[in-house]
Amino acid sequence: MLREFVVLIVEVVAPVATGRARTWANVDLGHPVTYRDVVTAHLQLLAETIDPTIEAAASQAAVAGSLLGEWADEPVERFDDHHSFASNDGSPVEFSLAMTRSAAEARALFEPLNSASDPSSPRREGRRFVERLDEALNVDVHRFRLIADLFDETSGTYSMLGSAALKTGGTPLFKVYLNPAARGLRPQQVVGEAMGRLGLSTQWEFLSERLGRDGFDRPQQEIALFALDLGDSPDARVKLYLRHSDCGPDEIERAASLARDYQPDAFTKILGRFYDDPVEHAAKAPITCLAYQGGGPEPASATLYCPLDPNLDDDAEARTRVVDVLTMSGIAPDLFDDVVSAISGTDPSSGHRLSWMSCKRPADPVVTVYAGLGGTPR
Repeated sequence: MLREFVVLIVEVVAPVATGRARTWANVDLGHPVTYRDVVTAHLQLLAETIDPTIEAAASQAAVAGSLLGEWADEPVERFDDHHSFASNDGSPVEFSLAMTRSAAEARALFEPLNSASDPSSPRREGRRFVERLDEALNVDVHRFRLIADLFDETSGTYSMLGSAALKTGGTPLFKVYLNPAARGLRPQQVVGEAMGRLGLSTQWEFLSERLGRDGFDRPQQEIALFALDLGDSPDARVKLYLRHSDCGPDEIERAASLARDYQPDAFTKILGRFYDDPVEHAAKAPITCLAYQGGGPEPASATLYCPLDPNLDDDAEARTRVVDVLTMSGIAPDLFDDVVSAISGTDPSSGHRLSWMSCKRPADPVVTVYAGLGGTPR
């Protein structure tokens, strides 16, 4: 169960013109607040909710927060005019909880930024974040260095997002999510070159042949992100994210069927439980992630990402749909209910903080729920 928090705030630490939220309902940060405070406090809350006795929660959350960079020490309101792709409400941070039948894991996603005076040009700060991992934690980042120049931001959007996943009894797992359209080139051109540099040319050829080399120009399987697990673990993944706009479950199943862990109709069943209307009518499209871990040309696994907000009315409806999928997957929903209470407070029907749900590995499911600080205003 959740430990007791002294709650001095409910929605925001201080009102600002944009109305951007600072914290979840059960997190007290005081004022003034920095994004280092925000990341550390929310990661610690998630970790302690998973296991109130875990001694490493505070230290791992502090490690993750310490590596954000100098921008994270500026008052959060200085970034209110910057819209980040890290979250639905434009904040540069988002949090998630990954759940299996026997364990759970707290995570944070963030956009490394420059100073508040120029937050929209984060390319250099993204590289600095990766180099800090090498210098401070001796994380192996050589694969990122092989491809970093392919994702240098020139189009004025964003170049890179970073992620930290807290691990029981160890250093957090760090990941990077790269924008294949950052240089204004065709995403398949950039991803094809990146896969080649990473020794995955055979895997890229296999994928292109099965899905159609020109098919990546279609909204039904648009390349959205390219990602890397950092470190030298043999389990480290290279991941490709495909957005599926204006199409039904068959197109999504087609991409997922390439993975070694594919189970026919597993994703179709989840989509049917999540959306009352056909998925092709969703305001925000689902995404499939194909993950590569060496060996063979096919992806090792496929993950389905279902947008919650704005496709569902509020956090209360999102909670109901997620609990349904958790139950279907054989995962007890108690922990998730505790986390929703921490995120949305006593009235989830008034919130829009729950943003995505993902599901992978149908034989031994992992269900992950993502939440922003405020959610999309209605």
